[in-house]
Amino acid sequence: MESSVQSEMQSQAGAIRSSTGQNADRLVHIREEIVYLNTIGKRFVAAFDRFQVHRALLAALQEIYSFTACCILLKGPPNQLFIIPSYPLSTPLLEAMIHRITSAAHVMDFPHIDEKQLAATAYLDAPDELAQPRARKGDSGETVGSCLNIPLTVESHIIGLLSLFDEQPGAFDTNLLQLTAMIADYAAIALENVRLRERENALWRQAELERQRLELVIRSMAEGLLITDAEGAVTSLNQSARHMLGQANVHFQLNIPLHELAKENAVPWLERLADTAQEALQGKTVTNQELFIGEGNETVPLTLHVSAAPLYAADDVTSPPIGIVAVLNDVTSMKQVERLKDEFVSVVSHELRTPLTAIKGYTQHLVRRVERRLRKLRGTPPQLNPLPTPEPPESYDLRSLNIIQSQTEHLERLVNDLLDLSQLQWGQLQLQYEEFYLTDLLNEYVHTIQNSAEQHTLYLDIQTRDTRIIADRKRIGQVIGNILDNAIKYSPNGGKVTVRLQRQQGEFLVSIIDEGIGVSLEHYDHIFERFYRVHNTSTQQYSGIGLGLFVTREIITRHGGRIWFTNNQHIGTTFYFTLPPTTRTASHELRNH
Repeated sequence: MESSVQSEMQSQAGAIRSSTGQNADRLVHIREEIVYLNTIGKRFVAAFDRFQVHRALLAALQEIYSFTACCILLKGPPNQLFIIPSYPLSTPLLEAMIHRITSAAHVMDFPHIDEKQLAATAYLDAPDELAQPRARKGDSGETVGSCLNIPLTVESHIIGLLSLFDEQPGAFDTNLLQLTAMIADYAAIALENVRLRERENALWRQAELERQRLELVIRSMAEGLLITDAEGAVTSLNQSARHMLGQANVHFQLNIPLHELAKENAVPWLERLADTAQEALQGKTVTNQELFIGEGNETVPLTLHVSAAPLYAADDVTSPPIGIVAVLNDVTSMKQVERLKDEFVSVVSHELRTPLTAIKGYTQHLVRRVERRLRKLRGTPPQLNPLPTPEPPESYDLRSLNIIQSQTEHLERLVNDLLDLSQLQWGQLQLQYEEFYLTDLLNEYVHTIQNSAEQHTLYLDIQTRDTRIIADRKRIGQVIGNILDNAIKYSPNGGKVTVRLQRQQGEFLVSIIDEGIGVSLEHYDHIFERFYRVHNTSTQQYSGIGLGLFVTREIITRHGGRIWFTNNQHIGTTFYFTLPPTTRTASHELRNH
């Protein structure tokens, strides 16, 4: 009994020792695999380009297999095939390998796989330090004996194909497939990292080239470029901006807010530049702000046009701007040309005024003489049994003189517009206020223009009793004459022109309604611009210099009124302007007189 128990206990102890020994061997084996995989992983991590990855892969595979060639096909487009032979390969063997690779790639749904193109573009990478040449037997170098295809995957996405070839059949142990797959995963991750690194480097190179190109463009710009940060401090200036601002004898320091620079230098234009930058920092786009830089006694000082826009971070327009971009244009030469042009126009206009005054005076003298003769003729007693007599020639003469007088006044208004343009450009237009009745002024111009507008019928519609106003009578007459001239000119087929005077909300409202061609939408925003003309229409080309409405708007604005227009519902256009009965400026001037 005792012996049997001892025997059983010895048997159990032996089994335990045997199990313990197996576990120890298994742990040693696992430890060796971990060390092996760790060594392989370090090789792949240290690889910085795809050829170093190839070498790490080849070194890992050669520790478990003996093979003729290792091939890596990377998914495209374009598909890239890298062949790493252990020794020089024959052409038939290469063709057989590429055929096997193409077939396997088709099974894995590689896009656009073409065997001939793949063979033509294949890259042979033969690392001499890892080559393991071995003797070939007979004609075995012409055919593939063994082939192993393993997909290269990263996060369940196939990025390529790993293929191992050998001339000998049965060269690859199926028990090592799991380990081979693990090595392939290492290689796939390393190749994907290399691809991402190459793409990142390419993007950085492209960004650097773009930066250099942009810097060259900015440096070559004739316009000045100024960039500030969110505090309004200048962070960058191109060469043109430095030159423009340098002419003002201001030491322009970077990284100091513009308002602080303005306080230090005490120059008005720098304060205006700071205000423009502040507007842009508030999200507004500012265009063509004029800065006059230079001495006050200069005829035409250095003049810059400044345009500024907010600068946002990464197209995030919902966040506050991180700075502004301002463009400076030197328009001094343009201003000099405008000044010369204005001086020329002023001189010519003054020269034209002298003969116009003489023509107008003599015409009025002849009109009065002809009118007296007509009154005498009409006062002669009729004869007995008189025969029908034709209209006396003095009547034709009077009509002709009235036309001459009306056209002379039209020409005088054009000359006055030219003179006024020069005064408006340089802020020298003066208004002479006086008290008069607006009805009398409207009646005078309607009567005068009717004399030369035979195809048109002018009506005066007064809808208020008290039309007394304090304004510049001559300038308001100029406004009425300009609008009536346009109403006649742009009504080539004649028709009715109505001049209506109303009182609305304490202001006088003058409406001039014609039955002309109207205003096309394309001209709506430009009608009141300087030198803008509606010309080359489908039916007629209209004369004019494009100043009448520009001067008209300025006169009305300086009187504290408004001017606008609308197309009528059926035909023609209506121009409106308002005038206050008096202004503070007008009352002050009259009291001083």
